Order: sequence, then C-alpha cells, then structure tokens
Amino acid sequence: MRRKILASVLIFLVGIIPILISTQESKTTRPDIIDSSWENWTVTRLKLAQDPTTGGWNGDLSSTLLPSLVGTYHGVLTLSLLNLSPNNLPQTKDFLRSYEREIYKRLYNGEDLSFLDIYYLLMLFEKLNMSVGNSKAMADFLIENMNESDETYLHIKSLIMLGFYNESCVKNASMSLWLSLKPKPSSSFLWNFLLYRELLKMVGYQLEEIPNYTAMHKFAMEAFENISRRTDDLGFYDLRTLANFMKEESIKNETLRKEILVDISRYKCPDGSYSDTMDGKRGYIDTTHWAVEAITYLGGEVGADTVRYLRSLESPLGGFIEVPYGLVPNPLDTAFSVLTLELLDSQIPMEENVGKYLLSELSNENKPSLIWVEYQALKALNTSDEDLRGVISPRLKSFIATLNLSEVYYNHYILKDIYYLLLTSGELGIKIDELWKENVTSFVLSLRDDDGGFGSKISKAKLVRLEVTLYSVLILNKLGYRYRGEKTVKFIESNRNGALWWSLPITRYALLTLNSMGTKVEGKEEIVKALERRKCPYGFFSYAPYENLRQGDPIATFLALDILRLLGYR
Repeated sequence: MRRKILASVLIFLVGIIPILISTQESKTTRPDIIDSSWENWTVTRLKLAQDPTTGGWNGDLSSTLLPSLVGTYHGVLTLSLLNLSPNNLPQTKDFLRSYEREIYKRLYNGEDLSFLDIYYLLMLFEKLNMSVGNSKAMADFLIENMNESDETYLHIKSLIMLGFYNESCVKNASMSLWLSLKPKPSSSFLWNFLLYRELLKMVGYQLEEIPNYTAMHKFAMEAFENISRRTDDLGFYDLRTLANFMKEESIKNETLRKEILVDISRYKCPDGSYSDTMDGKRGYIDTTHWAVEAITYLGGEVGADTVRYLRSLESPLGGFIEVPYGLVPNPLDTAFSVLTLELLDSQIPMEENVGKYLLSELSNENKPSLIWVEYQALKALNTSDEDLRGVISPRLKSFIATLNLSEVYYNHYILKDIYYLLLTSGELGIKIDELWKENVTSFVLSLRDDDGGFGSKISKAKLVRLEVTLYSVLILNKLGYRYRGEKTVKFIESNRNGALWWSLPITRYALLTLNSMGTKVEGKEEIVKALERRKCPYGFFSYAPYENLRQGDPIATFLALDILRLLGYR
C-alpha cells in the first residue's frame, strides 16, 4: 500500500527530486533571506520532528511550532517546580485565553469537548494567577459529564478549582471515590490513596471524619515499606509514586531518597529529557515533568540540560509544543530532510539510524526519481558507493527491462525517471546498454518541435510541454548530446510565469536545464524575492507565498535552498 501511495504522490511532485549538479557560475554570498535565526528554527524543528527509532521524517511539522494545551500544562508546571516561568509568558497567557474562548464556543454549540481540556486549563490558570471567565458554564459541563460516566479525580479537582467545593455533588463524588478504594499492596493503591485523600481534605473533611482512614493509612504505610525495599526493580511510574508518597507523608529516609534519585536518573536521555523507559532514545515533555516532579520532591538537583530541553519546547506563539510519541516516517520526506540539513551545513541527528532506514527502503523502490533522492541522502550520510551500487543497480536495470518508450505519450513523467536513471547510473558507474541509450536519444529528439520546445505530440498544454522540454534537454545533455538551441532557451523563458516558472519544482528544473545549456539566467533578483515571499518566519519555506503558521515543508525548503544554489548563492 505504501508503494502505491508514494507512486501517486510522485505524479504531483512535478520533478522535485534533487539533482545536485554544480553550477558553473561563480558563487556569491547567500542573500539576506537566509539568516541565522531562520536556519536555527529550521534545524531545531527538524530535530523535534524526527522519529526517535528510525530517525526518519514524515513531513508533518505543525507539532514543532503550534502550541498544545497538554504540552503547555506539562511545560509550565515543570518550570514552576524549578521556580521558573515561561520566557514568553504574555504570549502563553494569550494562548490560554484563546483556548478558553474555544471551550466556551464548543459548550455553546454543543460540540465535542473533553473534560481533560478543562482540567489542564484550570491548572494553568491557577499556576499563572489567571481568572476563569465563566465558571458556571464549565462546572455545568463537568457535572453533566460526571453524571454520564464515572466520576474521576480530574472531574472533582476541576470543580474544586472552579470554587464548587461546597456543592453536595462534589462532596459526595469525593467520598464515593474514597469508598471505592480497595487496599492492595501496589503503587497504584498508594497513588490513589494520596489523590482521594487530597480531594476529601479540599472539600472540607478532617482526617478523623474520613471513614476507615486509620486502617487505610496504616495499610498504605506498610505497602510503601514493602514496595520501597527494592527500588531497582521498580518502573518509572512506581518511582514517581514513591517520591510523591514520601513528600506527602514527610518521610525522612536518606538512603531511600538517594536510591530513588539514582533510579530516576537512569531514565534520563542525552538531550536532558526523561523517558519512561530506560535507555530511551528521546524523552517527552510529560515524562520529563513527572521526573522533575519526583526529583524536586526528593530534594534532588535538576540539570541545566533539562531546563534547555524544556526551553526548546517553548513555542514562539506562546505555550509549549507537544512532540508526538511516535510517527510513521516515509523515505521521501526523510531524504529531503537530510538534504535540507546538508544544504544548511547542519549535522544530521541519528545519522546511523537514518542511514539504515533509508537503505532498507531503497531496496524496495522502483522509480528512478525516488531512487535518486534516497541515494543523494545516503551519500550525504556517507554510505559507501559499493553498498549503494549493490542495492541500486538491480532496481535500475529492472526499470530499463520493463520500460516501453511509447508509454511516454500517456505519462510524460517517465522522461523524468529516465533522467534520474542516467544521473544515478553515471555517478555510481553502473553500465547502461549503449543501444538503449541510442534509442532514448532518438526518441527524445523526435519530440522536438519547430518552436524550440518539445512534446507537442504528447500534449498541447503549456505546462506539460514545458516539463517535457526540460526533461528532454536534461536527458540529451546527460547522454552527451551537448544540446544547445536558442529557440529552446526562448521557449523556456517564454513559459516563465512572473518571477518563477509556475512553481518551485518547475523553477528548479528550468534552472537546471538552462545551466546544462550554458545559458545565463536573467532576473535572479526577482526569483530571490519570490522565494522570500515563500519564507516562513519560524523556519522552512512553503510552496505558496506565506500566509499562515501551518505552512512550511521540508521538500519546499530543499527546493528553495537548491534554487539559491543554482543561482550561484552559497
């Protein structure tokens, strides 16, 4: 299925696969549109969007910029534990106000709403000393939601934060949770014991008024003693529970305190974050929050690298981003992300993992255009030519064996694949049958028209004819034909739509073609200005002029950067 999807996508990409041909023009400095701040945002967001297992990417960058409520909850509360505040506090408050308005809108329109959103928002309002606009609307929703399902700690805590702690339904629900608590020698029992006791105290109960409290407390203390005997056998969440229990019960046990701190340190990742599994490749903002909570409760030290990790997740729009726990990478976006990082002279994170992933995907590719971009990325990752030849050679020869040139009349993108086949085979020293090359040369020349363009036999559409012309000239020059033609240059220039040729992909192809013909490119400044309009403020370029924060794409970014390279800018 994935192969079919990629094959379909290729039809629409219109020649976006990279061709790293060095331009003959003298290099000039990169224009001002590529500044250090933009580069830093691009590199940082690519790192955040990387799959922690394969090292691959899937092209979705929105989660690396747009704040989320749950991410903001964990980020703000974690900084608070360290006596720190968000760097962008005014924007964070604006984000929360906007989210509050969205909640009221959903309530008014009867749209889906999770009680978790209200809980997170109220916790943040309390932490940042913000007031709620319409407590009753939120409380009515929570009570209705609680009646339709089982009451939870989060329902009741939210109602208490809204000031409804004296309501009989809140007191009854708190007592109901306490009475449901069954003594078990487990950390989950300890956790619920602490939460349910907290609720009863918040709604006004004294400890002596809580049914069976003395026996439950005694059992909890015994369970704590038993569980804490061998902390090295405990998991992340068990350790968090013990730390919370020690804080709430004011337990002074220096040996145990140090043991738990050591055990929690084993969940720390190289970037300062914390995972809930040992030797995790990357942690997350929620698990980092819980680790920092446990460490501070035990009087431990939180490293500066953890603070840097938290700061890296602050969105410039306010709030914190929430990096997904997992993503499904694809080789196309992975390859382009690698090439974008290479053009920015940035180190490629998880280089070995990325190389293994791309090499395994390369063995399944059938389209030379897809093979080429993955090959270029693997070259950037220092994969040996021998390994690449071993995988690529049979794929290219299979393409040749099944190719019918007459199919070009129905699918002109086959010409693009022929070009990439020639590029790849030439660079890797893969021998291609000379008779096949001659047949391709003759066929491409037969597509030439009197006006200098190619492809009127395939289609009368201007865009198709331009694409066929670009592919054809590149093929001929790659075959050593040394194609030159003033009419063809004029035909290509006449199809320029303003500063660009239709789009970023076709503009890049046009520049490659003109360079291959030794033709000077006119209007460089206009092209740069058109790229500037597609530059996103927090890293990346988009295919269309920038309009909103969801724009920005690793493939469009590579195209823009490589267009600058083809124009002679470093």
